[in-house]
Amino acid sequence: MPWSTSRRKERFNPDWPRTRMRILKRDKHVCQWPVKDDFGNVRICGKYGNEVDHKVRHDGYDDDSPENLWTLCRWHHQRKTESESADVRRENGRKRKENQWYSHPAFR
Repeated sequence: MPWSTSRRKERFNPDWPRTRMRILKRDKHVCQWPVKDDFGNVRICGKYGNEVDHKVRHDGYDDDSPENLWTLCRWHHQRKTESESADVRRENGRKRKENQWYSHPAFR
């Protein structure tokens, strides 16, 4: 969905700009995404981060508590968003197949 028609901002709390800045400051603008090195040790990405994202999405609302927010670099934020979008598309496709009302022959 293009940003110009997205209703995503309606979900943000009115204090989102302040919340966002608080999280960026807490994380020192460092991407918190966990990555494994060549030896299997887990560490954070550590690259510059300027995007604040929810660790866990909830249906119908966003939990804006500091424990559920983290700073991500652009690359990890895009990968996470792509993965979440693919999950939603897959789930919606499954629901369509299960619903009897969706009976157009092209979608069977």
